[in-house]
Amino acid sequence: MERLLPTDPSLIGGHRLAGRLGAGGMGVVYLARSPHGAWCALKVIRAEYADDPGFRARFRREAELASRLTSRWTVPVVAADADARSPWLATAYVPGPSLAEAVALRGPWPEAQLRGLGAVLAEALDGVHAAGLVHRDVKPANVLLAADGPRLIDFGIARAVGATALTTDGSVVGSPGYLSPEQARGHTVGPPSDVFSLGCVLAYTATGRPPFGTGGAAAVLYRTVGEEPDLDGIPDSLDRTVRRCLAKEPEHRPSARELLDTFGEFAVAEWLPEGLPALVAARAARVLDLPVPDPTMLAGPSPVDAPPSPTRRRLLVAGAALGVTAVAGAGAWWEWGRSAASANTGSVRRSRHVVALLGSPDDPSFTEHRRGALLAVEQHNQDAKRTQDLILRTTDDAGTAKGSAAAATRLAADPDVSVVIAAGTNATVPAALAPCTKARLTLLITRADTEALDVVNTTSALVLRNTQIVGPFAAVIYLNRVAKPARTVILHDLATEAQSLVTVRLTTVNGVLDSGTTVEEVAADEDFTAAADRIAARPRDAVLFAGVSPDRAAACARALRDAGHRGARGASEHVLGAPFLAAGEDWRIATGYTDANADTRTKAFAAAFRARHGHAPGPWAAEAYDAVRFAAHGLASVGDDGRAALRSELLRRPWQGITRLMSFDASTQFFQAGEDGGGFLFRVTGGAARFVARSADIGKKA
Repeated sequence: MERLLPTDPSLIGGHRLAGRLGAGGMGVVYLARSPHGAWCALKVIRAEYADDPGFRARFRREAELASRLTSRWTVPVVAADADARSPWLATAYVPGPSLAEAVALRGPWPEAQLRGLGAVLAEALDGVHAAGLVHRDVKPANVLLAADGPRLIDFGIARAVGATALTTDGSVVGSPGYLSPEQARGHTVGPPSDVFSLGCVLAYTATGRPPFGTGGAAAVLYRTVGEEPDLDGIPDSLDRTVRRCLAKEPEHRPSARELLDTFGEFAVAEWLPEGLPALVAARAARVLDLPVPDPTMLAGPSPVDAPPSPTRRRLLVAGAALGVTAVAGAGAWWEWGRSAASANTGSVRRSRHVVALLGSPDDPSFTEHRRGALLAVEQHNQDAKRTQDLILRTTDDAGTAKGSAAAATRLAADPDVSVVIAAGTNATVPAALAPCTKARLTLLITRADTEALDVVNTTSALVLRNTQIVGPFAAVIYLNRVAKPARTVILHDLATEAQSLVTVRLTTVNGVLDSGTTVEEVAADEDFTAAADRIAARPRDAVLFAGVSPDRAAACARALRDAGHRGARGASEHVLGAPFLAAGEDWRIATGYTDANADTRTKAFAAAFRARHGHAPGPWAAEAYDAVRFAAHGLASVGDDGRAALRSELLRRPWQGITRLMSFDASTQFFQAGEDGGGFLFRVTGGAARFVARSADIGKKA
């Protein structure tokens, strides 16, 4: 639980708020005392969603239907107000860990406890379906563990069966890895969809891993629709039942009522595996010890105006005595904004936040990150209306995963660090996730886009760019809007199969290309001559290179040129290296960074950068500049010492930077590509990659 923010209300509908249980794109969940003294979880929907009359109608109907639930294994709705400026709903509070947390801490469950869990969840879903509801988000995080049994929670996205006037088909609602094939396709769902999700939950609890694997949402959805689940480790006596739940076709799954007979009666005695009763009891005791909440209205100075903590004050005094830079430990150094306006003056007291930039000084991209970030810090500290000062610290990750983990651990242990900007590579950044997550320190990722980062919804990280999840987005838009080929050949380089497979899936299974598609696979020990000859038989076909090696991409480009291919060719930024630039004339390349000198929307930044640093900004300078400003936007709302709440604050609403709109999906917490993809298109010409357009502007007339 997190403390209340100064901007949080004290009272909602007669419920006294005690703390924050969580926050996302749709709203905030508070721990609150009801007017009768009972603890409850109070979910408040953000006002911007409530402006839609259709949303209020759905909310009212769902609250009414959820209040009919009578199963002892679902949490009852105790109060709701659909007409409030920010609609809210209160349910009984279950002071226990989630099933996801329990499995992560204690591992897979034995057979007897699995049967008990299955019996309870089947009974809960039977009650949900009898009330005319479909839950649509049955997952381990929505199963809370109490001493007397589990509880199924979060009916905030449930939909009434048959209420077609109040529902929207075609959207995917739920959590990848636990949603059904029909959900993955965006089709209308019914009770069998919840049964499929129940099968996924049981498989996860029995094995400690999701049955359709991990990784990007697109990859997990692909496996859910087209591949068999991984059930290795399921007890033999439950294997057939779980497989029936996970049938691809809804009509082949058992009903929740049928599963009740399969699992048998629930016995409360020893229903939890060894070690978990103590954890459940500790969580319950923690809530029982809470005092009656006090109002959040402050008589004295607000946290924003309060003096810095003694630790922070001593550090800042030492920094001021040393001037612009001061030693801060091995592998790290401080950099202040250079304007005298950055100092607190007169009676104004501002919170101070350290923004740490993590990467290797030997990496040219890191140098550009540092310069862009420093410009953002200096400009921020010159604003007389600011409510906080920023300090930039750069920390060396040694260019290795081990170095990244060690550096992140040091930063996480320092209470003065409010946010880390990860400016490293696909090889180093994933290693920083665990230390930052453990310390609840927000990690903003600018450059890396490996699938190893596609677990950000379970960490304290946010990826501020389009990644391999959406593939070479700008190149795809170019093919659809400009080249418009009759057919596109997806050239799958098996030398980098793991990284390339996402692009293949997106273009074939998900159908992001308007043209017809075919796949040419080239083995790791093959050259591209034979494939290029086959492609050149239809010389106007487009080619999308699914690979990440500059050397392999260069070999492909030469083979296509020699074979006489004349169609459009595209690839991702990973191929950009000297070998490819020399061979890839007229290729279109999708990137996650802009050219601030050529992009019309970054001209002011480019001019300020040149004035400050004496040369034009390189790749990633503008993205680092935006990352600092995005962090400052969030820190302004959480106040001093608010790093634990920063990530939730950044998820709340979109924020427009100079490079892209920072927007995140409320359920998955992944960067939303949106119409423009948040990406950029370059063209290789004269041995260099030259900026063409932002994704949203591709194909538009100047």
